[in-house]
Amino acid sequence: MKNQVKRKRTPFFVIVVLVAFIVGIGVGLLIPNSGPLHVSKPARTGPGKATPIGLSYGDTLPWDSASVLSQTLNDAVALGITTIRLDLGWNDIQPVSASTYNWTNFDKVAQAARSRNLTLLPILTYTPPWARPPGCTTAQCAPANPNAFALFAAAASTRYAPMGIHTWEIWNEPNVVGFWQPAPNVAQYVNLLSVTSTAIRAVDPQAFIVSGGLAPSSTSHGNIAPLTFFSQFAALGGISLVDAIGDHSYSFPVPPAYNAGWNAWQQMTGTSPSIESILVAYGAASKKIWITEYGAPTNGPGAGATSSNYNFGKSPDHVDEALQAQMANDAVRLARSSSYIGALYWYSYQDLGTAKSTIENFFGLRRFDGSAKPAWQSLHNAIIATNSGPLSPMHFIK
Repeated sequence: MKNQVKRKRTPFFVIVVLVAFIVGIGVGLLIPNSGPLHVSKPARTGPGKATPIGLSYGDTLPWDSASVLSQTLNDAVALGITTIRLDLGWNDIQPVSASTYNWTNFDKVAQAARSRNLTLLPILTYTPPWARPPGCTTAQCAPANPNAFALFAAAASTRYAPMGIHTWEIWNEPNVVGFWQPAPNVAQYVNLLSVTSTAIRAVDPQAFIVSGGLAPSSTSHGNIAPLTFFSQFAALGGISLVDAIGDHSYSFPVPPAYNAGWNAWQQMTGTSPSIESILVAYGAASKKIWITEYGAPTNGPGAGATSSNYNFGKSPDHVDEALQAQMANDAVRLARSSSYIGALYWYSYQDLGTAKSTIENFFGLRRFDGSAKPAWQSLHNAIIATNSGPLSPMHFIK
C-alpha cells in the first residue's frame, strides 16, 4: 500500500533546537469558469466532542491512483481518525496562468474523503512559476502579488464549501527559509493572510482559518524561531485574522511532555513566553492551537534515541519505533486532555523511502513496504480510548 509520492510538504527539521525568546486589504473576487461541486453540506462537529485527531499527508493523495487512494483512506478510517490534512497547491491548480484551473486531482480526494466521513484541512500554499517574484525559482517563493493568491483561495473556497470544506490552513511553515523564500518575513505573511482570509470569508461566512503551522527552528540562517515569529505576528494584528493558531509541535528525540525549553510541544504553554501566553496578552485566550503536524522519524543518517536513552550527547535525529509509538500515545492523550489544543494531526501515514540519508523518509505509521510500525496500533488505541470526549488534565513524568 505504497503512496505515489509527489511531495511538497510540510517537513520538520533534523534537530529540535533552542528557540530564542523573545492591514486588512479588500480583494475583488474572480470566480473560475468551472463551477463548484454541488453537494449537500455535512453537519459540523458540535461542542463537547473529543479533540479531532487527523493525519497529515502533504502532497501525496491527489497523485494516487484510485485504488491506492481508496486503500489509503480506508486505512485511515480503520485507524480511527476523522480528518486529513493535505496540500491544495496553487502551483498544482493553476500551473500555467491565472485564468486556467485544474481541480481534477483534488476533486477526487475530496469526494473519496467525504464518502468516508473524513473532513479535510487543505493547506493553501506554494506559488506557480507565473506568480513568483523575479529571480525566485521555486514553488516555495512568497507570491509576488498576495491578491493573486487570495483570488485562488476564494476560488477554492467557492468550489469546495458546498462539499463541507470550510477549514483552511494558510501556507505552511512561513517562519523558515525552506517554505518562505527568499527569506521569512512576518509582515509579508500577515499581509498575505489578511487578503486571503478576507477573500475566503467573502465567499464562505462559515470559513474557519488556521494560520500556517510554525516549524521548530532557531533564529538563524534566515529562519525565525516560532515564538519570535508569533510574537511579531501578534503585534502586527495577525491573531485577529484567524480562528486558530497553527503549530508544528515536534518534540523528538523526546516525548511531548519532556520539560525543556527547546521542546516545541512545551513552547505551546510550558515556557515563558509561550504561544498561550502571547494569546492571553492579546486578549485571545479562547483561540485554540491546532497542531497541524506532530510525529517522529524512525531512521536517518545520525544517532537514534530510545525511551531509555535519549542519547543527547550524540545529537540524535530520529527515534526507534518503540519511542515513536510512545509519542503517538502521549500526543493523543495530552491533546485531548488540554484546554488549549483544538486539533492534532500526526505526520505522516507512510514512509517515503528506505534511504537513510534523510529523516524525511521515515515519519510514517507504516513502513515503505506497507507494514505497520508499532505507532499505528498505539495511535489507534489512544484514539479509541479517548473518543468519549474531553478528558481531565493528564500528568506525565517529565
